[in-house]
Amino acid sequence: GFRGGVGGQSSFEGGANVRLKKDRKSSTDDVVKRLTRTLGQIPGIRANVSPFDLVANIIGGQNQGLQVDFFGQDMQLLGQVARQAMERLQGIPGLENVDVSIQDSTPELRWKIDRQKAESLGLTFQDVAGAIGSSTRGTLSGYYQEKGYQYPIYVQMPVEERRNIESLLRIPVKPARNGAAAITVGQVATPVFENGPNQINRLNRQRFISVNGRIVDRAESEVQADVRAALTGFEMPGGIHWEFGERQRRKAEEFAGLGLAVALAIGLIYMLLASQFESFTDPLIVLFTVPLCVVGVVLALFLTDRAFGLTAFVGLLMLIGIVVKNGILLVDYTKQRRAMGESRDEAILNAAPTRLRPILMTSVSAVFGMLPIAVAKGGASELQAPLATVVIGGLITSTVLTLFVVPVVYSYFDDFTRKKSDGRDVAQPQLVEPSLAAAGSVRDPDID
Repeated sequence: GFRGGVGGQSSFEGGANVRLKKDRKSSTDDVVKRLTRTLGQIPGIRANVSPFDLVANIIGGQNQGLQVDFFGQDMQLLGQVARQAMERLQGIPGLENVDVSIQDSTPELRWKIDRQKAESLGLTFQDVAGAIGSSTRGTLSGYYQEKGYQYPIYVQMPVEERRNIESLLRIPVKPARNGAAAITVGQVATPVFENGPNQINRLNRQRFISVNGRIVDRAESEVQADVRAALTGFEMPGGIHWEFGERQRRKAEEFAGLGLAVALAIGLIYMLLASQFESFTDPLIVLFTVPLCVVGVVLALFLTDRAFGLTAFVGLLMLIGIVVKNGILLVDYTKQRRAMGESRDEAILNAAPTRLRPILMTSVSAVFGMLPIAVAKGGASELQAPLATVVIGGLITSTVLTLFVVPVVYSYFDDFTRKKSDGRDVAQPQLVEPSLAAAGSVRDPDID
């Protein structure tokens, strides 16, 4: 689908929304690249092509572009600084369609009023400004009614006189004092032609101009690092400073909150395991499986070239629960074998092969369950695929490494615990019910 129109009040600007087909073979980024190359060949236009998928951008972590805001009070100086920064950022690899948020300055006619002379003639600044505005913009003086319809009546100067400076200088201004003679605008004001901004943006009551660009074929963190390095040595006049845009700041805050959620989840898991194992060290051994899954997460996202967004973070939370379960199976069964009388090394060698089957069953079933989501094609797959990619990559590395790393960590913690307990084995013994099998064959010498 295609829908177009002009934007805002400027006749030289226009935009169009293009709806992509659901069964398309190309991804959204590929379509954006082709449109950018095609429109860039048209002379006389400044084309900016960007995807618009609010849900996918926020939840899936897809690229919405990078924005750098320059703050200051002098709009003319601020515009010069922003354009100089734009030239610097255009050379950064992976950052395309770099442009400023304002257009070129437009010529305008400004009136400089001599306030002292106007006051001596009985005029105020508002009187002069109101007379000029009413003559050029028009003033609603009444309504004309005919056949049930009402038409507004505006009083203003003719078009030819509004375009003539001499006519504007003869605009009469009536003082507030009764009986005072009318005074012309030329007696108290001087016209000056200047270039002014076509728009003024403010954030927290500060004027700013944005430099925007789209990130292509590179990680956003790498591009931000290059932008920071390029602007660090950029000398700016006093009173002007720069910051990353609202989206970058908001994303950093959101990920800080999600990081706190992961820390709380790990803390709750530790407290639960400590109560179950009745030990403060055994839960730490189990939690060593969490860094093992992070290795797979990074590799999977890197190999598939997918972003780490909110859905990927949800997948990471799911992954922590699964890999911790593998560590629990291994550590718990090792403790059971030691409680039955086996030595530490013997218990570890028997526990890993025995628990290999349940660990592989749960991990393989989860991987194959997520595989269709990870390899699916289509518009919705761009939102769901990062979650499945995180789970698959983390499960593969954690399943393999858990069988090797957890026993080693268990041995180190056991050695440390023995040193603290003067070399005694602190493994909890298991109570054995009395029976002939438990007592073994005992021969009484008095009985034949």
